[in-house]
Amino acid sequence: MKNSLLKIGEMAELNHVSTQTLRLYAKNKLLEPEYLDPETGYRYYTLEQCAKLDLIRALKSCRLSLEQIQEIFSLSSKERLLQALEEQTGVLTDEIYHLSVSRNNLSRVQKNLQILNTLPPFGQVFFEYVPERKIDVQKTEFDFFALGQEGYEKMLRHMQNYLYENQLPPSYFINVGTLMEKEYFMRGTYSSHSAFIFVDDLYPEKDSVRTLPQNTYLSIASDKIALEAAYAKQLYEEMERNGMMPCGDYLCEVLTQFPVHQAKQLIYKIQVPVQRIHGGEQ
Repeated sequence: MKNSLLKIGEMAELNHVSTQTLRLYAKNKLLEPEYLDPETGYRYYTLEQCAKLDLIRALKSCRLSLEQIQEIFSLSSKERLLQALEEQTGVLTDEIYHLSVSRNNLSRVQKNLQILNTLPPFGQVFFEYVPERKIDVQKTEFDFFALGQEGYEKMLRHMQNYLYENQLPPSYFINVGTLMEKEYFMRGTYSSHSAFIFVDDLYPEKDSVRTLPQNTYLSIASDKIALEAAYAKQLYEEMERNGMMPCGDYLCEVLTQFPVHQAKQLIYKIQVPVQRIHGGEQ
């Protein structure tokens, strides 16, 4: 009989698993040895048991726990088995969604870090073409220009709470900013009560989501929050010198705010979509 059986080491090698894994499956009564030699204590498996081992490994690769697999094996109802598999499909679908969102947002951060190497000197106005983007804008009771750094942090907490309350992936919070409506920018009475996050095609449909069309932007980058109002004025003056007007709202996009030397290094870019003034009319 022993000639037709596989020792635990042979079973492990044949199926590219460890002997520890086989012992764990036996302990959890998922795949017990077909024969235990009472004299030597050796465990023996049959070649036919490889099919069940294949199934265990396939289910494990689908992120089911050993307890869930054991439950599936013990189910006597096809309907209950189908329900268990459907539940796991839902779990995997949710995980794939969150992982995809995280990947997209990490790619955005990587792109921002690459942009840092190509930015003109801080405080220098420059033109740039920006492809279409989507943002989720949330109004807050705080005014960045009135409260400065404190206002900015409070606006961020508001946005963070919004994500939490709506059960949205926190990785969207990686790339945030503030928005000032075009009218305030044009009048020079700077006021910003809105925070925004960049979103992707995986983001749920919401009334607060806006599409920013592709456009040429007039921009300035800086690492000094206290200088934003002065830079906004500089941006406006440069826009007038070039015979242009804004065709959208003013954005302050935070490119990075990673801690450096135990302090937060915040680098932002203020930007306004612009167009030429035709016939001297705005």
